Amino acid sequence: MNFCRGVMGLFLETFLCCRKEESLSINRLENSIINVASCTSEGVNMTEQMNKIRKWIVNDYFTPNIKAEVILDTLLTPYVTEILKDQTAFKGELHFITKEMSVLESKESEQGSGYGNRGTKIDYVLGDEEAIYLVELKTTGSSINLEQADRYLRNCCSKNGQPKTFGQVFGNKLLSVMKGAFGDTYEKSFPQHLKFDKWGNSVWDGDKALWKAFLLVFRTRHLGKKYDIDEPSEKYAEAARELIRRAGWTQKDGARSRKYLYTAGQLLDYLHDHPKCMLWDKPLKLIYLTPAGECPSEEFKKEVYRDFYIGSFSLLRASEYLKKKQEDELALLLSGIIEDMFPI
Repeated sequence: MNFCRGVMGLFLETFLCCRKEESLSINRLENSIINVASCTSEGVNMTEQMNKIRKWIVNDYFTPNIKAEVILDTLLTPYVTEILKDQTAFKGELHFITKEMSVLESKESEQGSGYGNRGTKIDYVLGDEEAIYLVELKTTGSSINLEQADRYLRNCCSKNGQPKTFGQVFGNKLLSVMKGAFGDTYEKSFPQHLKFDKWGNSVWDGDKALWKAFLLVFRTRHLGKKYDIDEPSEKYAEAARELIRRAGWTQKDGARSRKYLYTAGQLLDYLHDHPKCMLWDKPLKLIYLTPAGECPSEEFKKEVYRDFYIGSFSLLRASEYLKKKQEDELALLLSGIIEDMFPI
């Protein structure tokens, strides 16, 4: 029953956030979710209920103006590392880190204005002892476009094709967003820059700055007593989520950049749980996950980018992998959704 409730909570949250046109009333949907969540206690057929969810998601995929891709993105999250390991080899043990990190735009960086909370977001960020892997999920051919592919090459690679590091493209942008998100008192106490990039912008130089910036938020002199939460020494993302919830930052205009505290917490959890893995100086590598493993650009196939672009992998093949997990209802649900979305 706990599993069933977990799946329903995950589905309800993403389903309601992504729909722009409702084919079901909210009350009807909520009642359906409650019925599914209690299915095991009432002896209701679990497969039948999962098939209902499968139908809703697939119908939305074929409905104009509904971003069903976001729902698929959420359901894929617990499986993305093993799906990729099934289709290619990694030197180290691959771990999920976070999602939707902002890419530092090179042109804006040259102009000294590239550290805002805008621009390209990467779907998944994974890591091992060798590198940080950027995974771009695409569920339609029209969304696999040359402009975005070129943006990754321009922003994540140097001119000679060598990958930039996590700190250059993601770490410094995250810290810059955080520095400006929590007010003047917080900003004055923020970790000092220790070096400059080639355009003269001051930047932070390592994972330690991220840790300091994160813990600084929990010192209540910056936020007030009503947000009083002890500084965490582990489970950083969990502590960040609780603080964000208490403060209501997901709902307040002008405070939503503070949600990046959760992203910072996920990064620190990764460092804490995998001591041999680092972030700041690790090279970036790009992966596409598309319906049939389509390559987004012929440019990626050039020899100069061999250290950056790992390849494009198939959601349809992922469906076959997930189908083998017969004891995992969510994996079977996801496999069925993928099969219904894409022609085999």
